[in-house]
Amino acid sequence: MSNTHLICALFLSAAASSTSAEPALIETAHQAYHQGHYERSLAMYEQLAAQGNGEAAERAGYMLMQGSNVYGTRVTQDLVRACALLEQAAASGRPHAHFVLGMLGSAD
Repeated sequence: MSNTHLICALFLSAAASSTSAEPALIETAHQAYHQGHYERSLAMYEQLAAQGNGEAAERAGYMLMQGSNVYGTRVTQDLVRACALLEQAAASGRPHAHFVLGMLGSAD
């Protein structure tokens, strides 16, 4: 195998493992959320959102919009971050994010 083929094979292998890691991380975030580990799930959702995951941006934005009212004292309401994440999610095609942003806009 030539060096070029080896480099391509390594690149493709790394790309495949990075894309397969994202579904595993979002599933772990979902599990943490459903087990009531909201702070941990929020951190994972935000990490995935920073990598461009629209679903994670939507979930993190919603959590930050609700804050301690729903998620306890470990998740502080942050409407600025929530709006930024929901806008990111909406831009990625998440219809619920569009809906929530519309609700926030009508609350002004």
